[in-house]
Amino acid sequence: MIKPTDNNKDLTSPATLSEAALRYVGTPFLHRGRTVRGMDCVGLLILSIRDIGHEGYEEVPYGTEPRNGMLELTLAQYLHGPMGRDPKVDDIVLMELRPGMPPSHVGIITEHPNGLGIVHAYGEVTRVVHQRLDRRKRARIKGVFEWLGTS
Repeated sequence: MIKPTDNNKDLTSPATLSEAALRYVGTPFLHRGRTVRGMDCVGLLILSIRDIGHEGYEEVPYGTEPRNGMLELTLAQYLHGPMGRDPKVDDIVLMELRPGMPPSHVGIITEHPNGLGIVHAYGEVTRVVHQRLDRRKRARIKGVFEWLGTS
């Protein structure tokens, strides 16, 4: 798999949001970052949407600390949801980073060798990671949103 860089883009376009997100695994974490040199969780979502052929999401507004419901309101404005169901591949999930904290993190649901996975830019490990969506991560999901493929 070729990771995109500013000078070396994979010439094949990803077909799905999760395929696009998986290309960024290993990219450094940078709060409010929106490039392959560094990105945060919202940056990963914006770049993945762009990579499947949709523009206009580069300036998705959210606060420096997207708490107090602001991130959920922003997701609801640009995506379909929140849905009242369990996540599936290509969904975007809103999560709390620690139990009891307000939701302030997003990830993209993927296929994983052991069921479902999640791709997210995770500050604690300082990069974009692909992890199994285990019971602990599922418990932290506070909203499920769909990308409908329109811009």
